Amino acid sequence: MNAHHFKTAFFIAWRYLFSAKKHNIVNVISAISVIGITVCTAALIIVLSVFNGMENLVISNFNSFNPDLEIKPAKGKCFVTDSFPFEEIKRLNNVKYVEEIVSDLVLVTYGETQTLVTMKGISDKYLGRFKMDKLLIDGVLPKEFEGNDWVLLGAVNAGTIQLNLNRWEMLKLYYPKRTKKNFANPTDAFNTGHLLPIGVFATNTDYDNKYIFAPIDWVRNLTSYEGFATSVEISLKDLSKTTETQQLIQNILGDDFTIKDRYQQEILLFKTMKTEKLVVYIILSFILVLAAFNALGSLGMMIVEKKEDIRIIQQLGAGLPMTRNIFLLEGAMVSLAGGVAGMLLGALVCFLQQTFHIVTYGDGMSYIIKYYPVSMQWGDFAIVFVIIMIISILSSYLPTRIIKKGEIK
Repeated sequence: MNAHHFKTAFFIAWRYLFSAKKHNIVNVISAISVIGITVCTAALIIVLSVFNGMENLVISNFNSFNPDLEIKPAKGKCFVTDSFPFEEIKRLNNVKYVEEIVSDLVLVTYGETQTLVTMKGISDKYLGRFKMDKLLIDGVLPKEFEGNDWVLLGAVNAGTIQLNLNRWEMLKLYYPKRTKKNFANPTDAFNTGHLLPIGVFATNTDYDNKYIFAPIDWVRNLTSYEGFATSVEISLKDLSKTTETQQLIQNILGDDFTIKDRYQQEILLFKTMKTEKLVVYIILSFILVLAAFNALGSLGMMIVEKKEDIRIIQQLGAGLPMTRNIFLLEGAMVSLAGGVAGMLLGALVCFLQQTFHIVTYGDGMSYIIKYYPVSMQWGDFAIVFVIIMIISILSSYLPTRIIKKGEIK
């Protein structure tokens, strides 16, 4: 169809869109189809935006906690620090900080309660470099505490052991001896130590149930890891060069170590979130397809209603393709109108939620996250628009097949 024929078909379809129908039922079905597509499109935009908000929230919390790069031995749990090329890595242009870490599972007891956690031994500067002050929800940081026998706990761990910072009660920690074991005396099979809990942090992630922090020298002494480290965490100056720096470090270390960026450290979580978003997207798209069937029905009834107009148009010289394209454009306009209205409605709802936090968790007071986070992304709008156009064209194509040369069958 040339440009002139398209312009003519578009003009007629546009007139049909706003013209009064002979049968009121056609108007009703057309209105229902537009409303259905509008509601489905708005729901799609809102749900995708909520997923984006949740994803951004989780990523931001992980980014406050996870290092830019994490180095671990490819085999085993630890490596000798004396032979590790710390200085060579520090000399790389994009490397800001390099931190030795000693981390392992320990048994923690507090009063009558106990739990298994991962104890992470860190340096004095670690918490400041990784902005732990933004995650602290109770207590103080070590820089405000005199002594080297402190421990910071995740919020879930603190709740599990019913921690009360005002009691100034020490935690008792047990770690299996790595060398000498006395099976005749089980109590002698563990190294033990005491730490004073001084603060609680919350990341709103699984880390709140996984980690506690303590001074690295104290942890080395408990775990008998003197001269060893379990991982090395690296902060970068420019995150846009993460992949490049990761490869440079891999070249230095060879195959004896694995290096992971922030995404790779939590790849299962991010893949799960992406899969959940895709599943929701597919489900809502199917609902949108069902809503489009109303448009299919209204278009079919309009074609039957306009059969006299079709004969006149064909007698004036319009070919069969042009006649069909008039109603194909008509169906596309109906779906497009509903789609655009739905995207505007969805954007409005998301804007109101972002600005006024209308929808909260429970009473808005009992949760760390007080309201549903939303984040609108232009990519979602573009994909939804493409889906609407594909659905509208496909749903409009079938009714136009009943138009034949000189008659409607």
